[in-house]
Amino acid sequence: MGVYQTKAQVHAFERGFQAYGKGKSQSDNPYPREADYFTLWKQGFQEARQQDSDTEHRA
Repeated sequence: MGVYQTKAQVHAFERGFQAYGKGKSQSDNPYPREADYFTLWKQGFQEARQQDSDTEHRA
């Protein structure tokens, strides 16, 4: 997330990231598919999943 983001956009990303940590599924995205926040939430979720996968591969 190197591009300038509004607080609401950052919040959506963080919610997705945290959702992964809470064991939620990607289909639990609370935003409508047509909303920008939907994609940001999804990106946060995927980032958390990738970090988790990277950690597992190092162990």
